[in-house]
Order: sequence, then C-alpha cells, then structure tokens
Amino acid sequence: MIATDPTIDICNELLRGEVSAVETYTQAIEAFDDNRVDLELERIRGNHQQNVYELQKLAAELGAEPSTGSGVWGGFVQALEGAATLFGESPALRILQAGESHGISQYENALANEDVTPEFKTLIRKTLLPHLSTHLIELQQRRDRVN
Repeated sequence: MIATDPTIDICNELLRGEVSAVETYTQAIEAFDDNRVDLELERIRGNHQQNVYELQKLAAELGAEPSTGSGVWGGFVQALEGAATLFGESPALRILQAGESHGISQYENALANEDVTPEFKTLIRKTLLPHLSTHLIELQQRRDRVN
C-alpha cells in the first residue's frame, strides 16, 4: 500500500475517535452498573476495541506511529457521566448514539477523501464502519426499552 500523508493523518484521526469510543463505553458500563454484566454495551465496546486494533495495525503498516490519545469522543465521555448521573440511562444512551453518528460521519468523510488509499477505504467499508450503523439501531432499541 502506498500511503499518503492524508491517509496516515486520517488513520490516526479515526484511531483517536475509536480510543475515545472505548473510553466512553467504559464510562457507560460503569454508570449503568446495576451489579450485572452489561453484555450489550460490552459487545459494542469490544467492536470499538477491534477497530482500535485494526487502525493501530494499519498505522504501523504505513510506517507511522499510531496515535495513543483520544479524540473528539472525549467530550462525549464527560457529557455521558453527567447525563447518566443526573437524568438516567435514556439521555446517556442518546449521547452514545450521538457519538456513533459522529463516528459514522468521520468514516464517511474518509471514504469521500480522494487522498485516502483504496486499500484503506476497503478496510473502512468492510471492517470498521459496518458495526457503527448497527450500534445506532441497538442503542435506539435499548432506549425504547428504557422509556
């Protein structure tokens, strides 16, 4: 794969977003703790952890240092903590949905970018993006059950 700087930059930007998503879901799992394992949120967090792994691997293959910090999702972590504590699970789930929507738009922007390599776009389409749309549906279904 012949990497361009934009490909590396976008890979690391998406990686930061996925790291933030993992942090956000960790907070949600702790906030919603009712002395049981939350398999649904744990599975979604696992999907984001897998995306972190794939993006770290790609960055390394491109000869770049993978980002380690969190990105835009970081604000979702703080909002989630307050919403879950003050207003309950449904508003917190709405925040998770907003984060997933943001992630989808970031991946779609990468797909639309002409500087991103075709191989990276294939990884996005086949591996990284599909789960996020499913997460939106699952979070809405959970909100419907909570209300």
